[in-house]
Amino acid sequence: MAKYRYLTDEELKDFEDEFKHFLIANGLHAEEWKKLNDEDPDKAIEVVGLFSDLILEKVYDKAKHLVYIGKKDLKAFKFYDKKALLIGVDYNGELEFPKDNLLQFIAENSSEMLIYSTSKSFSRENRNKELHFLLDLGGTICDEQIFDFLFRIKEKQ
Repeated sequence: MAKYRYLTDEELKDFEDEFKHFLIANGLHAEEWKKLNDEDPDKAIEVVGLFSDLILEKVYDKAKHLVYIGKKDLKAFKFYDKKALLIGVDYNGELEFPKDNLLQFIAENSSEMLIYSTSKSFSRENRNKELHFLLDLGGTICDEQIFDFLFRIKEKQ
């Protein structure tokens, strides 16, 4: 069973070369892998789970920022090794947060927004679990642009 989740078929195709190297490193050449799939599919799924965890750990280790955009709320996170900072926005206007030109929308409508911040500490071992949990809730890994923009607004309040 995977620690986070199993990679999708599309994701596995994207990591096909890495998966082949993973199989070989674990003593499963093409013939052995086919035999395992045919004779013990549960074990093959377990191998895919281990590979999925390996890939997701690498992705999560590199992730520094995450954003969740709802219709009337936005949450931007900055992840450190043992802590995450959150800058949240609750929007009271008539519109919804747009997919495009988000920063411009925030700048033009900030008078109708409550911007707040908080933080959460966790162990280094649980950092990636926290990140995965937020991704499962609909968050997206992103660059620092949204967080930094909101941080500057929050500092001026």
